[in-house]
Amino acid sequence: MEKVDLAVVFYENEVDTLGLLAKSIELYCDTSLVDKIYLINNAVNPSAGRKAFDTEVLPFFDKFKDNVRIIDADKLGINLSKGANPYLSQQALKLSIATMSDKGHYLVLDAKCHFIRELKRRDLFNEDEKPVSHHQVHGGYVKACLKEACNYFDVDVDLDKPALPTVPPYLVITALVRDLLAEIEKREGAGIYNLISENEKLAEFLIYFAYLTYRGGPEKFYSISTKPYATLFTKWPESDKDISRVLNSTSNDSVWMFSVRAKRFAQLKNNEIDFIANLWAERGLFDNTAFAKEFILQKGNSTATFAEVQGHPAGDGKVVEGRNQRLFIANDSNDVIKQHRGEKILGINQIKAWRRVIETRKAVCSSRGAQYRLMVVPDAHAVHKGDLPQLDNIDAIRPIHQISSELYDHSSFTYPLEELIGASKQAESYHPVDSHYTAYGAYICYRRIIEDLKINIPVLKEEDIELIEKEGSGDLGEKFDPPRIAKFTECFVKNGKANKIWNNGVTNRGHMSVWVNSDQTLPSCVLFTDSYGWKIQRFLAESFSRLYIVHSPLIEHDALDVFKPNVVISLMAERFLIYTPKDIFDKSALEFANEKGGDFKSYEEILSLSKV
Repeated sequence: MEKVDLAVVFYENEVDTLGLLAKSIELYCDTSLVDKIYLINNAVNPSAGRKAFDTEVLPFFDKFKDNVRIIDADKLGINLSKGANPYLSQQALKLSIATMSDKGHYLVLDAKCHFIRELKRRDLFNEDEKPVSHHQVHGGYVKACLKEACNYFDVDVDLDKPALPTVPPYLVITALVRDLLAEIEKREGAGIYNLISENEKLAEFLIYFAYLTYRGGPEKFYSISTKPYATLFTKWPESDKDISRVLNSTSNDSVWMFSVRAKRFAQLKNNEIDFIANLWAERGLFDNTAFAKEFILQKGNSTATFAEVQGHPAGDGKVVEGRNQRLFIANDSNDVIKQHRGEKILGINQIKAWRRVIETRKAVCSSRGAQYRLMVVPDAHAVHKGDLPQLDNIDAIRPIHQISSELYDHSSFTYPLEELIGASKQAESYHPVDSHYTAYGAYICYRRIIEDLKINIPVLKEEDIELIEKEGSGDLGEKFDPPRIAKFTECFVKNGKANKIWNNGVTNRGHMSVWVNSDQTLPSCVLFTDSYGWKIQRFLAESFSRLYIVHSPLIEHDALDVFKPNVVISLMAERFLIYTPKDIFDKSALEFANEKGGDFKSYEEILSLSKV
């Protein structure tokens, strides 16, 4: 019978728990079942990662010593020294290792995992040699990520029903992972890391699940059994009853793996420390309970975990909690905190490229009789800088300053930072647990851009809107379990004249919609936007006869030729400035819309709709 490989992604400061995993592999895995052990070095400093591994982990291997393969991330196409995000790269690496394994299946593990009893073939395969997995119902932010993965492969899944899990141990089918990687390469023209870094809701095992569904359904490939692990996550379980249930499950024959997340060690109560120490000593991972307890206490006092080095992230690792319980994006593919610290800036060629983009866009629009305006929406990190300890005493040059300084002509460029800071003293212009501005913040930006356009059109005044304080979660709050909630300011138009008459039902890039105003004597406008366009369009629609929404970072010439707008607005988040758009060569919104499905219409058909 064919063996399986093991695959573990690790960072240099995970070597202590990785050593525990190595010892458990020696104790509870047999060479008749397990072949190679791939240790994927995801350290930002690869040499430091290798050195730590060689001194702290490799000595634990004996019978498997010749089976160990340590692989640097760059061998799998991810170069951390050139700015790849370690949190995102570890997701991509878990699947990319399929290109090296010559086995039909490999078992993905975390450095935090360790075996607590003998791994048997029946734990991995049923009687028909079909791989085994288990079901899990996903909620909150994970549910949103599941939806995004299913949308990517255009598969219809009931999100309230059980799916496959999202955490190791995870036995994957090597050939299917290779096919998945090839499919992504075909669609994106780039590898899985690029896909995940461009859409942070696409997580590795949810992509895998969606691809299995795309290929006929998980039940075609997997046999469903019971959950094989017991895990104390950072935030769950919380109640004494649930904690006790998880710990006691380690006595079940079906549970062969245990793990404690790094930040959980500091939260452990004395009775929980005693339980885990006794478990480890009983299973032979430590010589006695005293040594096991000492290890737990050291981990609880540790201040050098990877997550903390990256800026005290919370939730799924991409959020940092600042003062006043305000949440900020962190450890994202744009390195937004590094941008605001002045540690990630644009090169001279990028700065010049941005100037050319803005100048070219203005000329293209002018040649069609339209006025052009680019509005960069400030990051919450700039508006609420005082709430983010990582920015204390820092006044750094960042991409927005570099681009603004390079421009010869600022007549097409808007950055409403001061307005949003001032507005935040009156009400919440940014949602405390969301990455975006509130509808009130969008209204403030709307007022600024209408003012900058300097054309004679109606503008919504303060008496035309109503502010209402609400309470709820946001995209950052949803990364927690249970979700974080906060008070925020909603903003409504009292007596609106515009209505949204159509949208294509596509999410994110490729989305299109149309607003029509009862006053058809007003100019028309096209808004090219990212997710910040959702809240501002309600206000813009009141100032134009027709407002065409195109979710794209580009200025798409075909849209301009068909819609013939009087005004063209680009709206984008500040953190995205590190990428210079290629208006002519990048994939258009129409192409994305066609691939994603929905109510696809050509620009000519959309124009016809708007004139009804």
